[in-house]
Amino acid sequence: MTITVSLPPRPSETPEFTADGQKVLEMGSTLRTSSSIFDDHGSFVGGKARDSGLLDGRAAAAYAQALNPIGTHADACSLALRAAANAVLAHGDELVDLTRRHRDLRGERERLTRQIDALTARANPLPTDEAELRTLQSDCDRCTAQVETYESDLVRWTEDLEASEEKVAAALRDAMTERQIDQKYAGVADPADTARGSMPSGKDPEAVKAWWDGLTDEQRAGMTTAYPEIVGNTDGIPAADRSAANTISLDRDLAELGAIPEDQRTDDEQTRYDNARAADEARRKIDRSVDPATGENYDAQIYIYDPMAFDGDGAVAMAVGDLDTAENVSVNVPGLTTDMESADGNAQNAINLQQAASFEGGSSTATMFWIGYDAPSGADSGGVAGEGMATAGGERLADTLDGLNAMRTDDFHLTAIGHSYGSTTVAHAMTDDDPEVDDVILLGSPGAGDDADSADDLGIGSGHVFVGTNSEDLVGRLGQTGWVSPAAVGAGVLTGPLGGVVAQMAGAGLGHNPAEDDFGAVRFQAESTSRGSIPNIDDHVKYYDHDSESLANMAHIVNGQYDEVVRAGQVYDPWYRDPVDPESDRTPTSPNTDGR
Repeated sequence: MTITVSLPPRPSETPEFTADGQKVLEMGSTLRTSSSIFDDHGSFVGGKARDSGLLDGRAAAAYAQALNPIGTHADACSLALRAAANAVLAHGDELVDLTRRHRDLRGERERLTRQIDALTARANPLPTDEAELRTLQSDCDRCTAQVETYESDLVRWTEDLEASEEKVAAALRDAMTERQIDQKYAGVADPADTARGSMPSGKDPEAVKAWWDGLTDEQRAGMTTAYPEIVGNTDGIPAADRSAANTISLDRDLAELGAIPEDQRTDDEQTRYDNARAADEARRKIDRSVDPATGENYDAQIYIYDPMAFDGDGAVAMAVGDLDTAENVSVNVPGLTTDMESADGNAQNAINLQQAASFEGGSSTATMFWIGYDAPSGADSGGVAGEGMATAGGERLADTLDGLNAMRTDDFHLTAIGHSYGSTTVAHAMTDDDPEVDDVILLGSPGAGDDADSADDLGIGSGHVFVGTNSEDLVGRLGQTGWVSPAAVGAGVLTGPLGGVVAQMAGAGLGHNPAEDDFGAVRFQAESTSRGSIPNIDDHVKYYDHDSESLANMAHIVNGQYDEVVRAGQVYDPWYRDPVDPESDRTPTSPNTDGR
């Protein structure tokens, strides 16, 4: 009996394909920002410009009549640009996916070619053993089936590419000229206005989430473009949508205020522009940073953007990672001297923690820095001496934490981290407002607030309240320890304005020292290899440094790797002498936190 062997056909060439989906997404974002600017112009013409009060009678009527076509055209341009932006953004997403699929197709073709070459070699000459021939034919049949699948996937990829290109081209062809724009969009009702009218009042993030989910895609896109300041700063709306809205607001501020000569900007315009530039630098820093596990760049999510909040100090929050999907989420709250212009340094802290969490084996993490309260800074730095700003900030923080929980329907691990005065703010959020979090970390804490006599008062169990305090961190010595706080002694170490602030804090007190044994929290090792020999302020700002004990331990906590947390001895207060910190006699270590 003659047995023939049918070799698999060679797969078709994978076509050359060069596309940059990220650049297309940037273009779509620019178009969306332009749409928002036109929407503002339309609102201005229909509102403040019309109702300025400078004219009345026939002059006012004539002025209003002259404004009508300007406002109508601005609104039409806004709708046209929004439609174009949505089409371009969708095309960008599709190009990113098509690029990935093209890479997979090319790799599959190379694999199949190698396999066919090997099968050809096995068939030349043909084996004489019938069993070997049957095995060879079976392998050829299997490879042939894989080639057919490749050919089918290649056809589908080509069709999807052509469909995506035609869809975006059609969307852009509809609005190429002013006449086309006015014919199609003049007088058309904005779907964003209907959606805005149905938005829940109050601050219930669960009601907001239900409202947002109930909108159509068109309404959500309209709200994002027409009302970015609302979408970008409302708890309960998904992080990706908030980030899209805040990106519009930030890019609009950079474009509009940057176009005004510096010597012609008002004080408010200059403040807004300075804060926008600080936020932009933080965004760029995150986008430039790299995940040590994957080698890929991170993407910044802008969760809060309000550059004129708190009398111009500003409010901003950004995440490294995806807050909507990450299995582990941390919110990092800074303290004294924090305002929007400090976003760059806070972004670096968030990047370092994200990188450490990834390096330590975190499955999926998002780390957010949160400048969402009026922290003591500038002229109001004296507020650090009392708990009023921490109490108010704690309420705002609790709203953010509740919003994160409301926007997600899955279980995820949430950690609230407070550094310096931010630790007092975090503690007040927990004791005063009871948000749902899994773990709390207090770093370099001047005190856990007057409502927390022990870690249990934070409401999540003492085993989930973690404390990191460098033994020579002056601020970490300010909380009440034992009978008498040592702060009054430590305050004498510093002079000048900072010494005065520390002296104020020492006199007022910000609650118990959470590193003390009586407080009952879990203290972890947080010493620095460059630790000073006396209480100082330099050791207060090292907790997020790479290759530090504190960063490694924080990463384990954020990942939920509790067994990996290296515990430290707690501060205790003998009746016969000053409080004792057993960590001061230990030689610090330097664990690798990013693989470098």
